[in-house]
Amino acid sequence: MFQNLPFWPPAASAQAGTVDALYLFLVALSVFMTVAIFIAIFVFAFKYRRRPGHKAVQIHGSWILETAWSVIPMGIFLVIFAWGAMIYYQAHTPPRDADTVYTVAKQWMWKFQHVTGQMELDELHVPVGRDIKLIMTSQDVIHSLFVPAFRVKQDVLPGRYTMVWFRATKPGTYHLFCSQYCGTQHSGMIGQVVVMTP
Repeated sequence: MFQNLPFWPPAASAQAGTVDALYLFLVALSVFMTVAIFIAIFVFAFKYRRRPGHKAVQIHGSWILETAWSVIPMGIFLVIFAWGAMIYYQAHTPPRDADTVYTVAKQWMWKFQHVTGQMELDELHVPVGRDIKLIMTSQDVIHSLFVPAFRVKQDVLPGRYTMVWFRATKPGTYHLFCSQYCGTQHSGMIGQVVVMTP
């Protein structure tokens, strides 16, 4: 839907569609609720405005109305929670047969090493349609690997291993950023993921 907008990165991974769907649902729900609230404010402000000759009448609460405005939002929030939890679980559970790439972040570059021995700096070459698992650590400070087109982002910590996985679905070259401020040349810690046909 938003693929042709310049601020919306193209979806290029298997996970991107599910993340986009949840995001668009949240935006649509927010817009709907905002419009509904403003319409209610204007309608009630007009209908119940002060008028000469009309006395205010005290009304008492309705248990049906109070139950409805508690149960319906709770149901919506539970749907959002379940949907988000499912996406989170999928994002943090790589397939067993994923190709492993060891990743080391340091000021201010990305080092990738495939299990077959090839090493790359600031550029990662992967085949399209293949599950790729990055096992990452940092040599100095906290970094964060972010590939907008794949909708994946994971902090890279010194002294710990973190993991992120993706399956690229379209050949092409995609931006790779460090999204955690990591020092004076943080903005230059960029790279690219090159997705190739096998």
